[in-house]
Amino acid sequence: MKTLCIPLSLILIFLQLPFGPQPSEKIEEEEKTPVKGWRLVSYFATPPTQYSTSGKGIIKAESLGGRASLFKEVGEKEKSFSRLSWKWKISNVVHSAIETRKDRFDAAARVMVVFGRGGGFRGFGREPSGFKIEYIWASHLPRGHIFDHPGEKYCKIFILESGEGKAGQWVYEERNLHKDYKKVFGTEPSELLAIGIQTDTDHSNERVTAYYSVPTLRKR
Repeated sequence: MKTLCIPLSLILIFLQLPFGPQPSEKIEEEEKTPVKGWRLVSYFATPPTQYSTSGKGIIKAESLGGRASLFKEVGEKEKSFSRLSWKWKISNVVHSAIETRKDRFDAAARVMVVFGRGGGFRGFGREPSGFKIEYIWASHLPRGHIFDHPGEKYCKIFILESGEGKAGQWVYEERNLHKDYKKVFGTEPSELLAIGIQTDTDHSNERVTAYYSVPTLRKR
C-alpha cells in the first residue's frame, strides 16, 4: 500500500482557509440595512434606490432608474401620536412622471405613514401592511391635491410640494396625521404602525438625489 504524502506547505494553506460567513457575505447583509434603525424594502427586478446617512439625522437617497423604500416601525408610545414633521430637499423633480398613472408614478421624494391593527411588517424586505398615506414632492400636479394611489388599494396621496421652484432648498413640513386620515378614509385612524421614505425613478429612468431629516412624531 502506498502512503499519500501531502507537502507541509499545502497543509498550512488549507488550515488558513476561512470558514463560515465571508466578508463579502457580511457586506451584502449590511447593504440590506443601509440606515441604522430602518428596514430596506426593494422591489423585484428593479434596481434599488441607494440610501445612506448624510450627517446627523439626515438620510440621503440617490436614484437612477431605481426604486426602494426605507421603513421604520413606530415605538409603542408613539402609536397614538398625531403630529409628524420633517424636512426634505431634492435636486430636481422627475420630469416625465405622471402621478395619476401606475406606469409613470415616480416621485423625487415621499414620506409614508401606515396605520393598522395586528398587521405591520409582513416579513423581512416587505412593506408593512395597512392603510397608507403618502406625502409627495410631485412633478406636475399642484400643491394641496389629494388622490387615490394609481396602483395600490387603501393608499391616499397628498401633494405637499410640486415643481422645482424650491429644488436645492430644505423645506419644512408638518402634518396632523389623524386629521389627514379622517379626511381621506372617513373614520378615526387605528394605531400608527410605521413611517417610510421613498425616492423612485424606476418608470422614468431619470436621476434624482433627495435628502430627508428623520421624521419626528409628537402628540400634538
